[in-house]
Amino acid sequence: MLIASVSAGMYLSLTMTSTVQVYKSNVYFVEGSDNGTDSVVLTLDSTNTTATITGLRAYPNATFTYENVTLVRNNATSGTTLIRLAPKVNPSGNATDFEYVKFMLNGTSARWLNYTVTAGSWSTPSASNWITIPTETQWSIVIMTKASATAVTGRTVTIQITVDVD
Repeated sequence: MLIASVSAGMYLSLTMTSTVQVYKSNVYFVEGSDNGTDSVVLTLDSTNTTATITGLRAYPNATFTYENVTLVRNNATSGTTLIRLAPKVNPSGNATDFEYVKFMLNGTSARWLNYTVTAGSWSTPSASNWITIPTETQWSIVIMTKASATAVTGRTVTIQITVDVD
């Protein structure tokens, strides 16, 4: 007995080739005039897309404002660039020592992240609204801090935010 099967099906394969080119970001951080004052230090990575700020201070019952530690620069010469501030990592620890830490893009409260303390815990804000940053423009990120009346000297908090670009 012989059993055989024949199929008339046709198989087809598609081929796709992609070429990906690396581009430098048109939006990046630049050093502001407050860098190096009052122990504030801004460190930028080699592409200026990661900024680390150390030496920021918060005082009990007083708002302390850093107007110009770093700026966001849009180096594009044409087109539309949207940016927004967004939380990256929730603050951890020492919440009872702070009332708030705020980050404002271009010093406008409509474009801010306001980390506040409620009932001894950090409240993480939602991302700010998308806004258009004009071409060949730079905006400062204003940082405002305030420690609680019962703050313990030397306590710290680390906050990570992102500047999202579309």
